[in-house]
Amino acid sequence: MFKNNIELAAWSISKVGCPYWYGTFGQIASESLLKQKRKQYPSHYTDARLAKMRSHFGKQVFDCVGLIKGYMWESGGRIVYNAAQDVSADTMYKLCKEKGDIKDIPEIKGLLVFKKGHVGVYIGSGKVVEAKGFNYGVVISNLKGSGFTAWGKCPFIFYAEKFDVDGDGKVTAADARAVLRHSAKLETLSAAEQYSADVNNDGKVDSKDAREILRQSAGLG
Repeated sequence: MFKNNIELAAWSISKVGCPYWYGTFGQIASESLLKQKRKQYPSHYTDARLAKMRSHFGKQVFDCVGLIKGYMWESGGRIVYNAAQDVSADTMYKLCKEKGDIKDIPEIKGLLVFKKGHVGVYIGSGKVVEAKGFNYGVVISNLKGSGFTAWGKCPFIFYAEKFDVDGDGKVTAADARAVLRHSAKLETLSAAEQYSADVNNDGKVDSKDAREILRQSAGLG
């Protein structure tokens, strides 16, 4: 399955509690990383912060957009830098093809939320995961009152849609077949595929969902 919004939301939640280091995307904090980043961004790596930063050694560290990059670049337990996707929070917003005012945000996990120079990950139910800053680290915040002004779909990942289980942009019998195989424990759908498959939103993927998908594929939905 492609990198997707459901997994981005889950990844972000799993990083709550990680420290914030400017210019990072999930590297393990170390003396060598500290020296590198201090040379690169001296205003963010001041003498006053060194002791606290050294206490972070051995932990994954992120900045705001680095939290998203870390998910996009993770493969097999390693985070591999991708220059083509190495953009700032503001550029990330500009690249979003689907976006809007924060008051109109859809209830979709894994949307990005923006304010000037900052980005977070919407995880649903009015909550956001954000690498908030050096004094906070990665935290869960309330969307309301947080100052975010816009939302957007990350341009580098796939957004799961209900009914389209295999993500090919169509609803067909193949989607229903995948649901039946999952419910019979003959295969295991990914988190994003299960989101798409649970069309009646009862928290289960079963034959009822397969029937609804078949109806949709036949134009009866």
